[in-house]
Amino acid sequence: MATIRVYKRNSTFVELPTLVEELSDIGLADTLKKYYNEPVEHEAKSIVAGPSFMQFLNKLFKTQIAAGDILQFESNNHNKFFMFSLTGTWDEIIKLQ
Repeated sequence: MATIRVYKRNSTFVELPTLVEELSDIGLADTLKKYYNEPVEHEAKSIVAGPSFMQFLNKLFKTQIAAGDILQFESNNHNKFFMFSLTGTWDEIIKLQ
């Protein structure tokens, strides 16, 4: 079974472009610690990542997903992170080494 996690931004104010820059500079793990609350998670077998996906997430997690929130999909040895953008799309966060 797969796990979906949503990381909501904490009360620390930072504009989205600055947040993206920090992600690049200090990395995902440190950015999550600095700007995000502990994630809420839910198990799922499948998802439909289409126009109804945001409604599904809002209902599933009983919260409003906003720009800058991070979504994590974890299944077996696959682990992907996405940030919700101002334009309403999900941008993949690629971890570099």
